[in-house]
Amino acid sequence: MIIRLIAAWLVVSGLLIAQAQAHGGVSVKDNKCIMKIGPYEMNFTGYQPDSSREQFCDDIPNTGRTIIVLDAEQSYTSSRNEGAVSNKDLRDMLLDFRVLRNVGQAKDEDNMDQNTEIYVAPKNYPSGTLNFEYAFNKPGNFIGLVSAKSAKGDVYVSRFPFAVGQSGNKDFVVLGIIGLLVVAAGGGYFYTQLKKKPA
Repeated sequence: MIIRLIAAWLVVSGLLIAQAQAHGGVSVKDNKCIMKIGPYEMNFTGYQPDSSREQFCDDIPNTGRTIIVLDAEQSYTSSRNEGAVSNKDLRDMLLDFRVLRNVGQAKDEDNMDQNTEIYVAPKNYPSGTLNFEYAFNKPGNFIGLVSAKSAKGDVYVSRFPFAVGQSGNKDFVVLGIIGLLVVAAGGGYFYTQLKKKPA
């Protein structure tokens, strides 16, 4: 019984860790970082060429020069009766990108201009690729906002909080949770062994 409880606890803790690492509108799907913007998706990739060759899709590991690339997933709808194919996707919309400093504001709109770290003005990206480079000078917590506006006036927003230069803290938390799980599993094992001993 104790072993089953420990196994269940390990599964739940693993799910909690994965959920804690999820960042708003950005998730991992088929080994790709996917950003949801309303019914649409963009591939999200980040690089820090001066400090690492690894890609990231949530927290930015270090301060310094950072390159972000967003690629729109193209989606098609077709009508078999008419033989028509039309693409309705982010390539036809105005896209803008903003990074806010997370200073504990109740709403993103609160002091938006004052809290803006990066702003890429609305623009059409017929190729579907939006990329930019920025040097983060200080570690901290931020909020990314990508907005898409259609010709009809529909607006979709993807919001994702992230941290810069705080990967050590995240690793410490994950290691702490794993340590607690190991201690709990060991305690459960010794408890069952003591119960088996004859009185």
